[in-house]
Amino acid sequence: MQDRYGREVSDLRISLTQRCNLKCVFCHMEGQPASRAELRPSEIERIVAAGAKVGIDRVKLTGGEPTLRTDLVEIVARIAPHVAEVSMTTNGLLLEGLAGLLRAAGLARVNVSLPSLDPATYERLTGVDGVARAVAGIRAARRAGLAPIKLNVVALAGLTDDRAAVDRLIAFAQEEGAWVQLIEFENVSGRVDPRIYRVLHSELGRLKEEAAAHAFQTERNRLHGRPRYWFERDGRPVTLEVVQPVENPSFCMQCHRLRVTSDGRLKGCLMTNAGLVDLRPGLDAEHDEALVAAFELAVARRRPFFTGAETPAPRTPDPTDLVTVPGDRPAVGAAFF
Repeated sequence: MQDRYGREVSDLRISLTQRCNLKCVFCHMEGQPASRAELRPSEIERIVAAGAKVGIDRVKLTGGEPTLRTDLVEIVARIAPHVAEVSMTTNGLLLEGLAGLLRAAGLARVNVSLPSLDPATYERLTGVDGVARAVAGIRAARRAGLAPIKLNVVALAGLTDDRAAVDRLIAFAQEEGAWVQLIEFENVSGRVDPRIYRVLHSELGRLKEEAAAHAFQTERNRLHGRPRYWFERDGRPVTLEVVQPVENPSFCMQCHRLRVTSDGRLKGCLMTNAGLVDLRPGLDAEHDEALVAAFELAVARRRPFFTGAETPAPRTPDPTDLVTVPGDRPAVGAAFF
């Protein structure tokens, strides 16, 4: 299904909870207004089944920290039959004991937040001494066959964006057969402290140029057109993907995602809560027609957050673009992508 800007919508990110066992300074909590409500496994399954009817074929589970859900394995088992792929973003601290169970339930792969391999830097950024547990979780995921494992690293000025830190992460990824995703810090309103953003934001142009100069192969991810660079060290390949969304109209024009908040609303963009669509009335109905209609409305309301000369005019103006669902705007939260 296409939105009014001609963008196919095929991916769904589902926030399972806003709870987390870290307190990351770069957390955006999926841009969601604060809520303690969480969807039940049966409700999540119905939402995914309805999404599949309008073309959703990939689901990513996120949070907060999804492994804090004691019913996570059940959730994966329920939704896996409805789509081509189920993946998950996690900080990895609880993954060691769950990786095999999740793989057996139908989880295909994981993204693991690994802000730094240096224990002191990791603790400074997350509030927890957790590097060893995260690494154990990554290795358990590899043994379970959750591949490719992607290591999510937010580039932070003076902390994680220097060449030595990136080289260390790439070497670790090569050892573990993982990929590195170097991600630009995003200033998500109401979720990221703008003072922290001003100090720590790092523009990725220099690192991207260095990667392009040394790569033996360059590809583009179908999601956002993100560049993916392949390197070789000691005869073994390793992959670095650069995620550069800030002030990037091309990134927005190649976005194929919808999001489901932990309290059951469809969200068209990480950066704004304009035009949220409530799924809960549809969940109260006996049949799924209302849920399908909610997806169709959410797709119709999607609009690129950053626009430029390459952004086409919407096919039909829609006054609902101006609808904003109010929500609390808490301080920095506690999770990752």
